[in-house]
Amino acid sequence: MTNNSSNESLEGVLTQEQDALLDLYLNNLDNFFENQKNAEKIQVEIETLHLKKILTE
Repeated sequence: MTNNSSNESLEGVLTQEQDALLDLYLNNLDNFFENQKNAEKIQVEIETLHLKKILTE
């Protein structure tokens, strides 16, 4: 099933308010996972710098 046909079938199931809430929830979820990825990148950078410091001492 393609994304468009899935959206069309949900239009009859969800009210406009529920659809708006679902969109908001999905956007928040996307933002959460994007923030998690960024936090992991920062953590890796911190650990890398720490290891480099240990190795150069």
